[in-house]
Amino acid sequence: MKRILATILFLASAFVAFAQEIRIDEVVVRLVNEGFVNVRALETDTHQVYTLECDSYKIPAEGLIRVRQLVEGNYSGDKPVKIIVTNMNVPEVTLNYDPASGRWDVTRRLDESWNAVRKMTKVNSSLGKVDINFYPQLALKNLIINQVYQTLWNINPALEVSLWPGMKFSYQVKLPIYNDGYSKLESKVHPGMITLSQRFRDPWNLNINGKLTAGAFSNNRYGLALEMIYYFPNERFSLDTQLGILGNCYFDGFVFKYDPRMYFRWNVAANYYWPKTRTQFTLRAQRFLVGDYGVKYEMIRHFDRCSVGLYAEKGTYKYAELNVGFRFHVTLPPYRYKRKSYVPRVNTSGQFGMTYVANNEQYYYKEFRSEASDNIMSKNYFNPYYLDNQLN
Repeated sequence: MKRILATILFLASAFVAFAQEIRIDEVVVRLVNEGFVNVRALETDTHQVYTLECDSYKIPAEGLIRVRQLVEGNYSGDKPVKIIVTNMNVPEVTLNYDPASGRWDVTRRLDESWNAVRKMTKVNSSLGKVDINFYPQLALKNLIINQVYQTLWNINPALEVSLWPGMKFSYQVKLPIYNDGYSKLESKVHPGMITLSQRFRDPWNLNINGKLTAGAFSNNRYGLALEMIYYFPNERFSLDTQLGILGNCYFDGFVFKYDPRMYFRWNVAANYYWPKTRTQFTLRAQRFLVGDYGVKYEMIRHFDRCSVGLYAEKGTYKYAELNVGFRFHVTLPPYRYKRKSYVPRVNTSGQFGMTYVANNEQYYYKEFRSEASDNIMSKNYFNPYYLDNQLN
């Protein structure tokens, strides 16, 4: 009798384990069918853990809302679930799901779960897949008395390729549509930003994410740039920095002309995120491109598909007067676009944005972006409080 009971208990436990394994596999299949990439799964004695990347969604928060629906709809166990969200195969945030309370918690922190699941085989890998994204550009200036604005309109397609974990190559071409009052060089078809970037996360789990980029940047600069961000244990607070070894350059058509003399530029900022209003406040000290030092204050409110912000800056140079303005970025449709295997995916860029300068400052306070995809919206994609608000 004891042997029969032992056999029944063994078969029951084996069946439970097999059923749980099937549930994990089913969730993986559903995630891949929904267009998520770099999917991995692992079950331990205490929890289930997955990794994924929101490749089909321009706004990761919208992809993670779908992940929540899939997990809650296909999971009947009582173990906690961890979803580690990656970007270019580099971990960004961890979503923790408690089946007992039905609550999702979001943090930038990693634990031993990442070290375990990263060894599993990735399903639907993103490596080697190609995107062609169109970045529309509108520039305005108001410098002459008999005309309200002079404008520049461009459509800037960019070839973007994921080469290996964390690495992205981007080659942008500027296609002029209309040029009123800007340089004659802007009327020629010419390259824009050409970059090779490596994203990383510190190996000691100190909660530091970064990106090292080499190439031709915005604002006619080339060189090497390092960007990093650190979130404090209270993740409303963060520090970020941008360090650049730069030189001046420009494209005359497809001829690259540059000054070999290099110089160092930097900025460092303290950030506070107010979850109730989804607003980030930033105070930044920096040395701008022409060498002027200054302080910049920003207040940016993030909505579901757009971000709007005000800024003010003051430099130390005698002629660098107080400068103020506003910025906005709007997500362009389609908001979701699934990839078809390794066929290059052609799409609009994640956002269309513009900066308005109130006092028409043309010389001081100049900055640079190291990649075409950098903007005030993308920097907030993996803000844990923003994602927590969206999921709960």
